[in-house]
Amino acid sequence: MIAFNEAAERAARGEDRPWPNGLRVKRVRGTDDVWEMTWSMRDPDGRATWQWTFVDGDPAVLWRRLGDHAIFDRP
Repeated sequence: MIAFNEAAERAARGEDRPWPNGLRVKRVRGTDDVWEMTWSMRDPDGRATWQWTFVDGDPAVLWRRLGDHAIFDRP
């Protein structure tokens, strides 16, 4: 998750293209504020959804769902 943390810091600073291609980060289809990532396509696959939030004025990640592809049933 180090790659995610470093990329999230770049994204929070507003840098262009902060996410490594290997994480496959994108918005969840049909939402405005829920994001998804994939860190493994192997069995078991690794997926997560999250939202940006603020803690004491600083940008932070609020994890929603972690697991396999089934998390997208209710992101």
